[in-house]
Amino acid sequence: MPYPIPPYRVGIAGAGAFAAFLAGALAPLPEFQLTAVAGRTDEKRQRVLDAYRQRRSDAVAPREYQEAADLICDPDIDVVILTTPPHLHAPLGELTLTKGKHLLLEKPGALTSAALKRIAQLATKQRHAFAVNLVLRYNPLVEAVEWMLRHRLLGRVHHASLHNAAHRVASGHWFWNRELSGGIFIEHGVHFFEVGRHWFGEPEDAHGFALSEANGEQSRVWASVIHRSCTHHVQEARVPTKRAETESLHEYVPVQYYHGFTMEADAPESTKWEVHCAQGRIVLEGWIPQQLYVEGMLTAEQAERIDALLDTVPTQPAADAGEQVRAWAASRLSPNMPASDRPSVSRLPYRRTVSLVDRQGWYEAMAQARFLDFCRMIQDPNWNGMVTPDDAVADLALAEACTTSKSWHEG
Repeated sequence: MPYPIPPYRVGIAGAGAFAAFLAGALAPLPEFQLTAVAGRTDEKRQRVLDAYRQRRSDAVAPREYQEAADLICDPDIDVVILTTPPHLHAPLGELTLTKGKHLLLEKPGALTSAALKRIAQLATKQRHAFAVNLVLRYNPLVEAVEWMLRHRLLGRVHHASLHNAAHRVASGHWFWNRELSGGIFIEHGVHFFEVGRHWFGEPEDAHGFALSEANGEQSRVWASVIHRSCTHHVQEARVPTKRAETESLHEYVPVQYYHGFTMEADAPESTKWEVHCAQGRIVLEGWIPQQLYVEGMLTAEQAERIDALLDTVPTQPAADAGEQVRAWAASRLSPNMPASDRPSVSRLPYRRTVSLVDRQGWYEAMAQARFLDFCRMIQDPNWNGMVTPDDAVADLALAEACTTSKSWHEG
C-alpha cells in the first residue's frame, strides 16, 4: 500500500492540557500539520489551537470537532494522536486503525496489556503505524545511563530505586477513578517501567502496595520488582595462548518504584533515580531528566570512557539528542569490554555532573523525537520504533502486576 509522505495531516483527539502541549511542541516540525482538533468545549479546543498557532503563524485553520469519533472519521487525516483519558484509548484506538489512520496513543495505551496487545495486532493486520507516546528514553541522559549500565562502566548493578513525588490531583478528577485511569502505576508509572526494563532487564517478579486515604483515593503507591538482566561478561583465558571468551550471565537487580501524588501546589515536585553499582552510584534527577551525577572509585580507563560518553550529551534541547549519544556509544563502546572490577587495579575517586537547562525545551525535544520516530515507522514498515509496541505492552503488563497490591487504609 502507498505510504503518505510528510507533512502528515494530524488530528488530535482530546483537548486537555497535554494536547495543548503537544500541539505547540510539534508545531515547528515540518513533518507535522495540525488538521483537526476534537474536544468537548470551545475553550479547550481553542487552547490547543492557540498553542499551535503561536509556533506556526502560517498555519491553515484546523477543523474542530466535539466528538473524537467524528475527527477519526475525517478522510483528510493521516495520523490520529489520542490524548483522551485512558479508558477511551482502546475503543478509539481500534476505531482509528479500522478507519485507515496511523495511531499515536498517549500512555498507557489501554487499561490492560491484553487490550493494548489487541491494538498492536490490529495495527499489524491493517499495516498502519502504531506507537504509544512513551518519551523518557528519548532523553540523552537516560540514554547515557543505559550505556553505562549496559557496559558495566561502574561494575555490576546491585540495587536501584525510583522516587517520584508529584503535585496532588484534585479530588473527583478521573485520575483517581481506576475504572477510568487504571490507577497510578498504569496511568503514570508506565513511563518509569519503560526505563527500568531497559536499564535492568525484564521483570521476574513484582509486588505492589498502596496506601488508601479515608476517601478511597490511593495517593501513595510503591512496588518491589526483581529485574533479570542478561549481561555479556568477558572471561579471561586460563591458558595464555587461548583467546578470552564471552559468556552470558543472568543477574538479578531489585528495584523499588515509589509514586506519591501528595505534594501541595506551591511545593517543588521531585523525581530521582538512584542506581547503586559495585564501584559507585548514578543519580538521575527530574521527571524530565535534567541532572545526572556519577561518582565512584574507578580506573583511569573507566573514567575516560564515562567522560567521553557524557561529553556527547548536547547542551541545548534537540530532538536528535538521544540519537547522538546512542550513535557515539554504539560505535565506540564494545559489548565485550571487561569490567575493571578487580581489587588489585588502581582506582581514583571520580565525580561528574551533567546538567540540562531549559526544562520545557527538553520536554518538547523528547516529544518531537517520539513523533519523528513514529514518522519513521510510517515510512518504513520494518521499523518498530526505538520504543516499540511490544515495549508498551510489556510496560503495561508490569504496571498491572504492581497494581494488584496490598493496601493499607487510613482514617
